[in-house]
Formats: sequence, C-alpha cells, structure tokens
Amino acid sequence: MERDNILYKIRRKGQVIAHKLFSDKAMCKFYSRILLKKKVDLDNPKTFNEKVQWSKINDYDTNSLVIQCADKYRVRQYIEGKGYDNILVPLIGDWEKPDDIDWNKLPNKFVLKCNHGCAYNIVVKDKVNANEHSIKKQLKKWMKEDFGAYNIEPHYSKIKPHITCEQYLGDCITDYKFFCFNGKPKYMYVSSDLIHDRQAQIGFFYLDGTKMPLIRDDYAPMNIDQLPEFFDEMKETAKKLSEDFPFVRVDFFIANDTYYFAELTFSPSAGMMPFNPEKYDLEWGNELDISEEMRKIGENK
Repeated sequence: MERDNILYKIRRKGQVIAHKLFSDKAMCKFYSRILLKKKVDLDNPKTFNEKVQWSKINDYDTNSLVIQCADKYRVRQYIEGKGYDNILVPLIGDWEKPDDIDWNKLPNKFVLKCNHGCAYNIVVKDKVNANEHSIKKQLKKWMKEDFGAYNIEPHYSKIKPHITCEQYLGDCITDYKFFCFNGKPKYMYVSSDLIHDRQAQIGFFYLDGTKMPLIRDDYAPMNIDQLPEFFDEMKETAKKLSEDFPFVRVDFFIANDTYYFAELTFSPSAGMMPFNPEKYDLEWGNELDISEEMRKIGENK
C-alpha cells in the first residue's frame, strides 16, 4: 500500500493508538491473526515468526547492540569495528535536523535516509529539478514518527532519529539478503526493485544458488542465472557480521560490479513473514536457537 494512500494513513494512526492501549504481546498476537491468519505461541515459540516476535518484545528493546545495529546510521560503527569499512556506502553527510542540510553542497545525485525505521529513503537523481522544500518536509514528517509503534518493533523506538546522505549507486541494484542463524548464513533471498516495494521481485535460495521451493505471495518471483564472482567473500562477510546474534539478516547491495553493506535486519516483516509453503516457518524456526535468551529473561522475571 502506497504511503500517500488514505487507507495507509488511517491504518498507521490506528496502529499508534493501539500501541498505546494494549500490550506488545497482545498486539503481536492480534496482527498475526490478521496477517498470518493463525494464532502464534509467544510463551513457547517454535516457528521462525514466533521466535522473532518473542525476541522483539522480550530482548531487542533492551539489547543495546541490537538497537545500535538496527540504527541505519550508527550501525556503521559496528561494521567498521568488524573491519569492513571498505563495504560501507560512501557517506556524503549526516544531520540531526532536515534544516541543517546545506542543499547547495550536495552532489547532483544522492540518497537521503532516516535511520530509525524502514523505507525512509529519498532517491534524488537530478538535484536541479528536485523540490528541496518538499524533500525536507517529508524528512521532518519521518523524523517525528515512532516507527517501532507500527508493527511492534520496540528496538526502533529506542533509536535517536538522524538523517544521512549516501552516494547514489545507480539504477541497477540487486539485493542479497542472508538469513543467519546463530552466526551461520543458512538461506538467502535475492531481490530487485525494492525501492518500489511491492513492485519488487524476490526469490529464496540455498547458498549454492539453488532456488528454494519457497515463495512470498505478496511479491513477484525472481530467478538468478549465476551467483556473483565475489559470492563466497560476501557470504563470509555475512558470517562475520552475524556472529554476535542468535538471528540477523545481513543485507547487501550489489552495484557497479561489487557489493556494499546495506543493513542488519533483526525482525523481517516484523516477525510476520508469510511463508508458502507454511512448513518453512517451522523449519526455519528449528534453525534458530533462542534458548539462552529465554533462560536469561526467565531468570530476570
């Protein structure tokens, strides 16, 4: 649903109100009944979606490393600390407020982003014909939003909003996203045209490039002819970047015959990812071990 759609805006306002009235656990169960069309067990989670949702409401909101790495700006420090500053998208500038942006100093092509949520991106391909006022107005609107309240992702609510300007990487960008369980990349999905969200194509693959018999009904399918020549290096990078977490999806951009770090994602689809066939929800859940996190939470109650 497009963001300027009136139904989208009404839904967002309703989500914020519900977030204030009901517990995170109750809202996760409610949203799951609507989106996944089934009940979820958040006391004894078994499926991938259940374990991600349990982590959202019991661990992520107090986990300082998760909060830092979910932050699209401050995660850069984590990547640098791992020795991978060479794969960061070049940063043109960063600001606390939209009005601090000196428009005249920006290049003709660039990408503006807010750091505290998803899809807070503005791609500018021709600054001369871009509307500076409208762009800054949009950034101001995003900066006021509590993204974590929408789909119960409280770690986003702990992020201090910030604006970044990154180098424009071009029109031909492919995303490689590695699902990493307890420090090991296990599966990936490859996508294109994600900047247009629901126009995107997505395909799930094993790490040898074989396509999985798994689809998402909400996106068009995608195939790949061959893996990029630097795939093994990219996979090893995903392993290193995921080693501190029970689960994280490590995302990369492929552009200009190389790869760049995109983001670390801890709650894909807010833990309500539609699996088709549904059996993969349980199979992926079996890969994810959160027993230690559950033990710690249990001891602190």
